[in-house]
Amino acid sequence: MPEIWNSRTCAMDAIESELQPEASIIYQSFSLLDEMLVVFHSEDAAFCRVVGLILLKARNLSQGLFSLALDSLAQESGALLRPLIECLELLKYLCDNPQRIDEVLEEKLPSAGEIGKRIHGKFQYLRNYLNQHASHLSIAPESMAHLINLKSGDWKVIQPYNEKVLRTNITTLFAILVQLLYQAANCLACKELLTDSLENRLNSLKEEGYKIFIGIPNSQ
Repeated sequence: MPEIWNSRTCAMDAIESELQPEASIIYQSFSLLDEMLVVFHSEDAAFCRVVGLILLKARNLSQGLFSLALDSLAQESGALLRPLIECLELLKYLCDNPQRIDEVLEEKLPSAGEIGKRIHGKFQYLRNYLNQHASHLSIAPESMAHLINLKSGDWKVIQPYNEKVLRTNITTLFAILVQLLYQAANCLACKELLTDSLENRLNSLKEEGYKIFIGIPNSQ
């Protein structure tokens, strides 16, 4: 196996052993998201088609975050996280007023920043951080420090595997997936397409994830 895949090999071993409970929740999250995509795809309505495609894009971006985390390259995932945030905010924007789907069809959507303001989004600080250190090339220490071994001064050509870091990144991914799932559920609900089964499984998944990733029952 080429050295370039060392981190992924270690990560795959971990998610089949020490991190298996965390990985299981991530896989269940993607599976539930895929079921929701089937519902959107089965409906012959503009709202469902557009929302479904946005959700599919967000799903692929989320899988990209997972893949980079397995390669110990989560620091480089800002270029994926930025459009993923835009997907989350656009889903809420459309769910708040389904008539806004006409803005999509007529290519008259407001800018991502304006959408964030209209929905009172909570990602502006993160968006600013990504703009400065992740979404675009930056030579600032915040963007480059992970490439250097601070003790020896050597460059980390191959990013080393660290189980604690992987768990942290998977925890972050779970938080993102939960938000994405609930935005998808809200979009289904506004068209009366959210079944009791999907809603109950989503709530159970969130509660189980809280127990595994945070170590306490979900109190929300």
